[in-house]
Amino acid sequence: MSNPVKREHLLISGRSRITITKRPPLTPEEAAQILKISRYTLYELIKRGEIPSWRVGRKIRIDYDSLMHYLQGDSGEKRPRGYSDAQEDVSSDNGFCFMGSHDLSVELLAEFLNHSSSSLSLKTVFKGSMQGLVALYHREAQVTGIHLWDEKLQEYNLPFVEHILLAEAYKVVNLVQRTQGWIVAAGNKHNINSWEDITKKGCRFVNRQRGSGTRLRIDQYLLENNIPVRQIQGYEIEEQTHWGVALKVANGEADFGIGIQFAAQRMGLDFVPLFKERFDLVILQETAEKPEWQQIQAVVNSIAFKRAVEQHSGYDTSLTGKIVYETPHSAKARS
Repeated sequence: MSNPVKREHLLISGRSRITITKRPPLTPEEAAQILKISRYTLYELIKRGEIPSWRVGRKIRIDYDSLMHYLQGDSGEKRPRGYSDAQEDVSSDNGFCFMGSHDLSVELLAEFLNHSSSSLSLKTVFKGSMQGLVALYHREAQVTGIHLWDEKLQEYNLPFVEHILLAEAYKVVNLVQRTQGWIVAAGNKHNINSWEDITKKGCRFVNRQRGSGTRLRIDQYLLENNIPVRQIQGYEIEEQTHWGVALKVANGEADFGIGIQFAAQRMGLDFVPLFKERFDLVILQETAEKPEWQQIQAVVNSIAFKRAVEQHSGYDTSLTGKIVYETPHSAKARS
């Protein structure tokens, strides 16, 4: 990483000269590289005030010394004047918009595209599975990612897609299969081991936002077992991403929540698996015929992408890139 040191020379009382070593501000990419986390995890830390940042136009910059304080466990409270929480605008004139559920594989897909020889970049907006499907229907996004479980039909995603995209031609393509479970503090001192522990007294739960596939799974369990939400301490506390849930637990603001295995591992937390799920991409046929989608599909089907995903715990790429379902008129249009 190129980050040259800037030296400033100051004269003190007209005689002594001292040299102050000062590093220039870091970009989000440089800071993420230092912390060995993804750029999107870094944005979550910035949004929560864990890492101070400021804007230069539309760009985010991070003070090197502040980042070092964060690494040493001294962050959050002593924020330089003029710093503010921010999240970089990742839009692009040549981009496809992904709006849907949060997953590490989507972050990796965006990184692969952004560093490929093509001019395509993937703008990612993590809003939850249901919001993603609705955005796709309204043409506010070109592709969405979902993991919605239908308890009655014992099926992932397709019942919801068929309901919302009733009169549309579309494809459903698997991105990954992944394991979700309890994210708990290292040592699991509260002994959180099963779904039944969601009502354990004295334990603070952190929830996911309404409309997310994880929230739907949680609420389905509560409904099936006639558990009123008032029995769950922290049910009303919501986070937008798996990283947000893990950060709450890591900071001691919550004792447990549901998320992906890698988020727990990355934050040095324990993980108790609960279920394996299918995370699918959904795209309209009118978009699937465009060259941009072909570039995305090429990355998803590549060995390099699959290997990158498999390096992270809790992921299975055996179905990655496979068409799970396409509407009959979509199949005709392709033939």
